[in-house]
Amino acid sequence: MTMMTRNQPSSTMISLREAMQNLFEESMLPSGAERGMASNLYETADLFVLQLALPGVNPEQVQITAQQETVQIAWEIRMRVPENVTMHWSELPSGQYQQRFTLPAPIDAERAEATYERGILTVILPKAEQAEARQVKVQTKTPALV
Repeated sequence: MTMMTRNQPSSTMISLREAMQNLFEESMLPSGAERGMASNLYETADLFVLQLALPGVNPEQVQITAQQETVQIAWEIRMRVPENVTMHWSELPSGQYQQRFTLPAPIDAERAEATYERGILTVILPKAEQAEARQVKVQTKTPALV
């Protein structure tokens, strides 16, 4: 004899609370190096200063591209391990990386400068000169006398 069961759509439904919990669990952010290197951005009246922690980087191999409101930095970290050793753990990053930054205002890329000291890359980004507002005087033309 065949058993018949009634289809109950509500039994396959989940609550909004469960759906939101699943959404948050499935959308966790990646860890550490995948989010980018630690950085600071601060602003003065006429420039932005971007600082990026890049320990172990050869500063001559850092590539910086600055244009309008974005700065892209690319670098490589090579950690060398001696041959014939037993590695117990390896947490230091190794490989090629890049990170893009969007600034709050346009910059003058021609005047950008960068320095590297004690593992910190500092990029000086002068703000672009904005068109200055000026008063425009209305000219009147007097009709010619006939």
